[in-house]
Amino acid sequence: MWSILGNYAFSQTGLNKRYQQAKQLLLWESAGWTRQDIKQLAKRDLQPADFCIGSQVFQLLWQAAYGRKKAEKLLMIVLDMAAMPKELSGDLQENQQLVRRFSNDLAPDHAFWQEFSHLVQEVFPREQLSTDTSFAKRIHQFRYVISSQQAQYIRRHFKRAKITDEEALAAFLKGKKGQRFWRKTADYSLNESARLHNKLAFKNGQTVYPDNSYRVNFKVLLHFHTEFILDSEGCFLNEIDAEQVTQNGIINGASFNYANKADKRHWELDVNPAKKHDPAFRTAVIANKEYHFKAPKAASKRSQAKSVEDWQRSYFNKKGLYASRHKSNFKAVKKHVRQFKWQLFKLRWKRR
Repeated sequence: MWSILGNYAFSQTGLNKRYQQAKQLLLWESAGWTRQDIKQLAKRDLQPADFCIGSQVFQLLWQAAYGRKKAEKLLMIVLDMAAMPKELSGDLQENQQLVRRFSNDLAPDHAFWQEFSHLVQEVFPREQLSTDTSFAKRIHQFRYVISSQQAQYIRRHFKRAKITDEEALAAFLKGKKGQRFWRKTADYSLNESARLHNKLAFKNGQTVYPDNSYRVNFKVLLHFHTEFILDSEGCFLNEIDAEQVTQNGIINGASFNYANKADKRHWELDVNPAKKHDPAFRTAVIANKEYHFKAPKAASKRSQAKSVEDWQRSYFNKKGLYASRHKSNFKAVKKHVRQFKWQLFKLRWKRR
């Protein structure tokens, strides 16, 4: 290590700088970066704050290694730099510690996230992410960490006093392109189904809402990979939120998508692995001793439902178990999406 360090004057100050530099380089090496990798950093004045995912120093190493180093090795480096445990606990302090492992400036639409997703797709073909390995489990649960970090980025950079997470997200999106029929590509979408993020439970004929409070949750996707789930009070929902732990967040929260679109790979990478690899704390909240939180059924018509019970549990049934105030769960979600669109419209109008 000493051989690749910069030259310093032979003095107490010079020796101390040399020691601090060696200490920082060893930290990067301990995360899995090779001696050849960190030679690029030897001439830099490294600071402890540089050692985080998304920092300028990290991006220097990442761009040099991406496409050259084995995909699995790069994924392992990111997990280790994040101090990703074998199993998430759901504890607020752990949530905060995990989010602090990322740069404050790593935005939800940074190119890094697409590159990371492509590596996951390469390393885990077909149903491989559902296999019984510690590596697959950590990669799956890392989706919840990413979503928490991305929500925290919005709060840190766009949230002001007395505004909601929803208003902060609108401020972030106001300069970006939404879906329009004339656009081939868009930055974000409000059209993806939020059905799986509106789980409820039923006990003795009564509806059980997460946190014992009526909420409708809707979804915002950014380049498909990044997912934000917000409740009807304007709060971000995350399984491991870094500000507050809620039952609704644990049950219905956001999870970063490794797939590029809603196709077969989406099920292989983002849906099916949850059955095998979800953290125990989340499984315990969703299916406790008294009742089981379940998403509404997808049947859009009574004729499409497999049974009377399935129609009663339909996302689209305005008289079903998931309906409220004479609206189906689907219609209630759409109402809040329209309200969010109106927020965006007003923000853009002010810019003119």
